[in-house]
Amino acid sequence: MLDFKKLVNDFFFALSAQGLSVGASVVLTLILPKILGVEEFGYWQLFIFYAGYVGFFHLGINDGVYLLKGGESRQEIDKRGINSQFWMSASIQLVISCVIMSFAVFGPFDEQREFVVFMTGLLIVINNAGLFFGFVFQAMNETRLFSISVVLESLALLICLVVLIVMDVKIFQPYVLCYLAAKIIRLAYCAWKSRDFFASGLSSCRHTFDLCVKSIRVGIKLMFANIVGSLILGVARFLVDLEWGVEVFSIVSFSLSITSFFMLFISQASMVLFPALRQSAESNVKQFFIAVRDSLNAFLPALYLLYLPIVYALGVWLPDYAASLTLFSLVFPLCIFDGKMDILGITYLKVLRKEKTLLVINVVVLICSVTVSLVSTYVFHSVDLMLVAIVVILGVRELFSEGLIERELSINPSRMSIVSFAISLLFVALNYCFDAPVASGLFAITYLVFLLVFRKNVKSSLGQIRAAIAK
Repeated sequence: MLDFKKLVNDFFFALSAQGLSVGASVVLTLILPKILGVEEFGYWQLFIFYAGYVGFFHLGINDGVYLLKGGESRQEIDKRGINSQFWMSASIQLVISCVIMSFAVFGPFDEQREFVVFMTGLLIVINNAGLFFGFVFQAMNETRLFSISVVLESLALLICLVVLIVMDVKIFQPYVLCYLAAKIIRLAYCAWKSRDFFASGLSSCRHTFDLCVKSIRVGIKLMFANIVGSLILGVARFLVDLEWGVEVFSIVSFSLSITSFFMLFISQASMVLFPALRQSAESNVKQFFIAVRDSLNAFLPALYLLYLPIVYALGVWLPDYAASLTLFSLVFPLCIFDGKMDILGITYLKVLRKEKTLLVINVVVLICSVTVSLVSTYVFHSVDLMLVAIVVILGVRELFSEGLIERELSINPSRMSIVSFAISLLFVALNYCFDAPVASGLFAITYLVFLLVFRKNVKSSLGQIRAAIAK
């Protein structure tokens, strides 16, 4: 039986925890570029870009533990096996980290890029060790511990950032060091809350190796799916850096960072849903899918109504990033498409153990993304075309994934999903053709008509969620 009250409580706790994370993100995205300037901020964004990929050097062990142990309580889980896998995984990543740091020192990099690559290598062990037990907490449905670790990391980072900004530090390197220090604090908290795992001892090397291989076999498909998923936009950002330089890369990254504010909140739902759904009956899983699908279709597009005040505020605060505000209207639909994909697509595919399907979907989408990115860069020389094409591709990915899950669960497809996708594209077209005030007004009218047409679906989904929570 799906415990909706616990699910909602965990979700709002995680949401609250993300408040500090968003605070740190606001400083990093809105204040830091004003302090550092375009070039120095570009190197900071380059570090964050590389840091987004360090989570994949655990070779799938983290994901395998997460999938295999999802739904088990702390009393039921094999603590010695988990502890043994942690130390073997950390040892492997330490070797990888040393190789990357050596490459940074002896490779053909200028001073700033050498620092970025070196610190990325150092981040691998620190970040992935903390994430390992973060995944274990989520698998055991102890998502509050994971959320608290996020709070501690964000609070430490925020304090350090404020100190550096007050000191008017105008180079990016100290901010990177603060980022690593915050990760170390998070690791220390996770280790403390996992001390019963450490106290359980270690299995033999042979048994530990077998456990790691089993976790890798299960988790590597999900890990590669995540890698491929991140490369969909990552390839585009890499080409921007390669073809147009770090300053244009900074502008593109800034526009994508704005959308990440909203994704920080949306991703919390996915975190608390997986272990809860793994413990639930199929009928509850179906009912919840329908209610959440229709609710997301109805209310996620309301985020577009925030576009005008966001653009106005950012234009006043960061006039040097005016080009980013134009790009922002092109990538804003990522909040809708990636939000639905994260909550419905990825979560349910993991619950149904369809990691291979997720990998195949992401590989096909990556091929399409690479193709349109290369054509946009070297044939049309247009960043705008590249971003619009990728956003459309990601929207189609979400619709396709949703359809697969509906067939798997024997659920009728929703016309509302198609229309929601269409009005997202309309939002992009309106902002491309008209000034922001006119485009926002026209979209508001369109959205109101959308809600009126599908008012029965909206009332039904809200009623199902209220009834489930009241149980």
